[in-house]
Amino acid sequence: MNSIKVRIAGAGLIAALLCQVNLNAQDSEPNKWVPDHIKIDGQATEWPKPLQFYNNDTKLFYTIANNKDTLFVVVSVPDKLSQQRIMRSGMSISINPTGKKKGGATLTFPLTTEAAPTPDVPQESRQKVADEWKKQILANVKEVKVEGFTGIADGNIPVNNTYGIRTASTFDGAGNLVCEMAVPLTAAGIPAGYDKPIAYRFKVNSLSNAERKEHEKAMREKMAKAKEQGGGPGMAMDPDFNMMLFFSNEFWTRQTLATHP
Repeated sequence: MNSIKVRIAGAGLIAALLCQVNLNAQDSEPNKWVPDHIKIDGQATEWPKPLQFYNNDTKLFYTIANNKDTLFVVVSVPDKLSQQRIMRSGMSISINPTGKKKGGATLTFPLTTEAAPTPDVPQESRQKVADEWKKQILANVKEVKVEGFTGIADGNIPVNNTYGIRTASTFDGAGNLVCEMAVPLTAAGIPAGYDKPIAYRFKVNSLSNAERKEHEKAMREKMAKAKEQGGGPGMAMDPDFNMMLFFSNEFWTRQTLATHP
């Protein structure tokens, strides 16, 4: 019995050490050098596949890259719940050159405006129409939110701005939400030749209380309409809605700048 306990304890220790190695490897990896002729267009076609890392809490695949003067991040989101959160409330990416896992310059995007609901179409056409509708919303994004960047006032700035901050989001052919951003190193407070680990936070934002109340009101109206038409409450439920939309997810990691291709 003691021998079995020792073996179990040993196996647990080895598993814990392996997990720690994986976490430490990700927490000290250098960035990738950005691919040549990169375009910030929401299409990840120029990026090596698969993307460098995956985080299970947020369900994000991501790569952090740089060249001599610009920091780049590409994120691929296959998870439908995370997609809904980002479509409604955006994703926040923070950059802290001190390596501390708090604070830092933060960019939130995409900032989608409240659009008309998905058109009511026959069931067989619903998915195709919804996909095109989401792409159109992302294509019409006008602003991003910035906080803590050098030389830029906190608040919303145009997507097409003069600060060198570029963002784009769209859905790829596999149904993944792809978000890309580029930020000048100087705007993020990163000096030339910086060789210390930089902390990055990825946060999938939650819906606000106001959005929750609005959704509950819409659901009551749908249920009342279904009742008038002789249907049951279940007919009016939104199959795409999930209470987890009101909870955010985030993680921090550290990486050093790439120094050459």
